[in-house]
Amino acid sequence: MVIRQKVRLGDVLIKAGAINPEQLNKALAYQKKSGLQLGQALLKLEFITEEKLTASLSEQLNIPFVDLVETKVSQDALKKVKENVARLHKLIPLKIQDGRLVIAMANPLNLLAIDEVVIQTGMDVDVVISTQGDVDRAIEENYGVAASIQAVVQSIGQVDNKREQAKAAIQMTPDANLDPTEAPVARLVEVVLKQALDDGASDIHIEPNENELNIRYRIDGVLFQASRPPKSVESALISRVKVMANMDISETRAPQDGGFSAQFGDRKIEFRVSTCPTIYGENLVLRILDRSKLMLKLPDLGLVGSYLEKFNKLLVNPYGVILVTGPTGSGKTTTLYAALSQLNTPDKNIKTIEDPVEYRLAGVRQTQVNPKANITFANGLRSLMRQDPDIILVGEIRDGETAEIAIQAALTGHLVMSTLHTNDAPGALSRLTDLKVEPFLMASSVVGVLAQRLVRKICNICKEEHDPSDEEKQALALNGTPGEVKLHRGKGCKACKRSGYRGRIGIFEILAVTDDVRQMILERAAPMDIREHARRTQGFKTLREDGQAKVISGLTTLEELNRITFAD
Repeated sequence: MVIRQKVRLGDVLIKAGAINPEQLNKALAYQKKSGLQLGQALLKLEFITEEKLTASLSEQLNIPFVDLVETKVSQDALKKVKENVARLHKLIPLKIQDGRLVIAMANPLNLLAIDEVVIQTGMDVDVVISTQGDVDRAIEENYGVAASIQAVVQSIGQVDNKREQAKAAIQMTPDANLDPTEAPVARLVEVVLKQALDDGASDIHIEPNENELNIRYRIDGVLFQASRPPKSVESALISRVKVMANMDISETRAPQDGGFSAQFGDRKIEFRVSTCPTIYGENLVLRILDRSKLMLKLPDLGLVGSYLEKFNKLLVNPYGVILVTGPTGSGKTTTLYAALSQLNTPDKNIKTIEDPVEYRLAGVRQTQVNPKANITFANGLRSLMRQDPDIILVGEIRDGETAEIAIQAALTGHLVMSTLHTNDAPGALSRLTDLKVEPFLMASSVVGVLAQRLVRKICNICKEEHDPSDEEKQALALNGTPGEVKLHRGKGCKACKRSGYRGRIGIFEILAVTDDVRQMILERAAPMDIREHARRTQGFKTLREDGQAKVISGLTTLEELNRITFAD
């Protein structure tokens, strides 16, 4: 169906009861200032959701809604509409039916776009409606990675043909201009990076297999399949990334590390690149460092209530060691940066020694570990001690020498913050013992330990209530709880890639090193005994107990908590 008379989006939404006149006026004013389309302005101001906007248009205009996640795009239809037209007008061709081209749009009132498709294709057009997010994803999936892969494959074929012809003529000579794959490969890499950013990925895995190349994204701590390019693309794609990361493309037998930055709209994104040889080729992992996601406050991380109060009490110490512990990828650095942002005032001199410096913090002097220049954590920390610091962040305590210098810095009047890899907060004390730190030094310097993990949050779009099962009641200690308790879960939707989860939040445990805990450290008490004492005297709760509270409050699920923590 095509709307030929002039219809205004605002009028349609008001008639549907989706927005009110006051919201429309505010959105029109915002549209004029921002240059966005009206629908985008309404979404930006959160006056309407994508789903409500789409449903209202579908109902009021009697245009069928299509779920693009479940709809396969016809290649014949795709070839009819040029990529630049699809991207400009935000539409995706779906199929050719009875000689007519069916296209999906989020805004079927865009008559200019429909007319341009008619003129370009010479076909009559029928319009169906879908959400803008789904249309954008369909464009990327069909014109993006898939189209870029096809272009690279074709280019490689052209190169192979030219080489064969040259060999046959015995005229094969080195020619820097012979290989036309550079532009298509550059486009493919750009699309892979952009799709990862749009999906909220933290890492990109480029994995060679025997017969294909596998690309996966880590989203909210879990790997998702992105695409499977043919094996013929592997060499060009990996070489392109290595060039961007300033790596040696001729070295394929030894691991390498590098990095690069790229601009996506108004976002400058940094990528850390690691290569590792495998039996099928070089495996690449790109860590995505997005500064815009870093500027979080401690409550945004899940530190709330008594946990926030206890951690803030640690941060007001003028000197001492504060440790944040957890496995790789548990958000330790983000927590430390949020703490530094809170402490970063003009009267404080804050220094860091990190490996690597993942994000730049305004007003904080950050130093990168560089073994070639003899800047290790230990040597760098010694140097920082002579820079008149008030607060020092040590990226990680990896050895006894670094631990000893950090403790000496705390004993000489500095607040030192660092990370350790331990399973829980009391375990950090035994870890320092393993690093040969004397108990009397530990007791005199460590003021507190925060342990943390990250759990996936239930998707707010497809979140639903459910009655807890008997097993859930038992696991969450709900038996005997007065009143009816409801738990939540995600049904799975397009926004969360059918996983039921979207975003992550921290679960924590905090151990304050009080006088009685110091005495236990001096007596070399076991971590289990320290934990039980803290439970009795300072209301200590374990990671799992904090996670159980977040399950009951509807932030996550017991299934997710079981994935991250062990039952006590």
